[in-house]
Amino acid sequence: MKKNHVHIIKMGGTIEFKDPGYEIMNQQMMKLDTSIDNYLKNMVKPHFSYSTESVCDKDSRDITTADLEKLAKTIEVSPHENILVTHGTFTMKDTAKFLDEYLSKNNVEKKIILTGSMIPIIGFSVSDAAFNLGYSIASFDSIQNGVYICMNGGIFDYEDVNKNTGLLRFE
Repeated sequence: MKKNHVHIIKMGGTIEFKDPGYEIMNQQMMKLDTSIDNYLKNMVKPHFSYSTESVCDKDSRDITTADLEKLAKTIEVSPHENILVTHGTFTMKDTAKFLDEYLSKNNVEKKIILTGSMIPIIGFSVSDAAFNLGYSIASFDSIQNGVYICMNGGIFDYEDVNKNTGLLRFE
């Protein structure tokens, strides 16, 4: 286990085109590899080590309690301290709360950041996805163990942030 290693656990959401409207458009017209794996490997070529795995591939409004339990157990058994969860923005705060309660109850001490985007990571030049992903990864060195949401250039305690759909940002 490397201290600076980032373990990315994917739940779906717009960041990888898991919004039903975007996914249909990608399948029919653009045929892009919109995965975070592809983005990091071919575009970023990072100077940090990372691993990825997928727990589910859903719009966040379709995530079930079983999905949340699987996510929590995946985090718990991961040998890595820095866990980045990519997630749809609609229920990101609910998932953060679930994880905080589960991990506190089970005495799991890790740094967990949930991030996502309003626009997919590949295929749109105005996407917020790459910035949110990069800012999240860079934030691990400055946070304590706990559960955070990272969006729009901010790292927030999940209890203190809300999605503003009018402004398309978390504040």
